Amino acid sequence: MTGAGQAGAPRPLAGQPRPAGGVAPGGMPRLVACFDTQCRVIGALLLRELSTRFGRENVGFLWLFVEPALLGGTIGLMHHFSGHGLPGGIDIMSFWVLGYIPYYLFRAVVNRAPSAIVSNQSLLFHRRITILDIMISRNLLEGGAVLGAMAVFVLALGAVTGVWPEQPAKLVAGMALMLGFAHGLSLLIAAGSVYTDMFERLTHLVTYLTLPILGSFFMVFWLPTELQQIVLWIPTVHCFELVRDGQFGSMVPTHYDIPYALTCIALLNLFGLAALRKARRDVVL
Repeated sequence: MTGAGQAGAPRPLAGQPRPAGGVAPGGMPRLVACFDTQCRVIGALLLRELSTRFGRENVGFLWLFVEPALLGGTIGLMHHFSGHGLPGGIDIMSFWVLGYIPYYLFRAVVNRAPSAIVSNQSLLFHRRITILDIMISRNLLEGGAVLGAMAVFVLALGAVTGVWPEQPAKLVAGMALMLGFAHGLSLLIAAGSVYTDMFERLTHLVTYLTLPILGSFFMVFWLPTELQQIVLWIPTVHCFELVRDGQFGSMVPTHYDIPYALTCIALLNLFGLAALRKARRDVVL
């Protein structure tokens, strides 16, 4: 007689060798089964984060997309009506919106990192939930919302001004690189916040102070050659330049190095994972 919930799949007796090849009882490779489980965990955490932050009202979920759209649009309109042109003859509204919304993604992910572990600490009692799952779900939520706001603005600007992205894939790739960089930095900040509250006090301040050098409100070709070589050491500059290449294309020269940006993102995330592993041992449940 088979046990409940295991019909047709008898359990191996004690001492009996398990199936070879790292295959789970259902025939699915263990690695694939673990990946599927973690994806379901991250999906559940993402839905929980939505409900926690915005409640169960539809307006609350809508605000996730409206907030970055309103902020980016307001800044773009202010500069549009100022009457000041930009080098290269690019559309003022498009430039400022496409500069602010990626920065909003960076700021949102990084600024929420210090409270990520503390506000979700009780979830770590569940064996399958890890700190990394919590961080991924929170950052994917931010990334999806900001990318949605970007899509709305690109479509709206195209309909009103006739300026459409020349290479949308590059625009999306630039946003993905920005999310990857912000995610790696958020891992380090979240791990550090386990030991000190200094990160919570300084993170918001630092994100604003570094705004002038991140690449949000300038293009590399505007700068002198010596200064160009300096700012290209900043990984976020490559993300912004890639986004603008996707929008404006050959209209203006852009400077970015995708392998360099990917290398910085990979190293940052590796250090972040190592820091989270250390911090998990010291989290008091």
